[in-house]
Amino acid sequence: MFGKVKQLRRGGKRLPNHEIQSSNYVEGEVRVYGLAGVIVACVTKADSQVADPLIPLLYDAKLISMHGSGMLFKGEERPQGDAGPAFIQEWSVMVENS
Repeated sequence: MFGKVKQLRRGGKRLPNHEIQSSNYVEGEVRVYGLAGVIVACVTKADSQVADPLIPLLYDAKLISMHGSGMLFKGEERPQGDAGPAFIQEWSVMVENS
């Protein structure tokens, strides 16, 4: 599904509301899938053949709430190559009508 995504945390800590409101959305194809027994969410360019993520993947992704065209996902962001500890991340997703 095509949507707009905002990350709500940095380093595991929730961003202040004013910072969330002023930040830009990442627009792209939002996909949720199973990978080796783990639910993963990703955002890629809608027309991408390679599907490189636009923001870090969300592991153990859970749908926390959904209302109208908005969703809140919560999971774990892991540094690339396991180069450090994982931390909690939340995504605010606004689904675009096609």
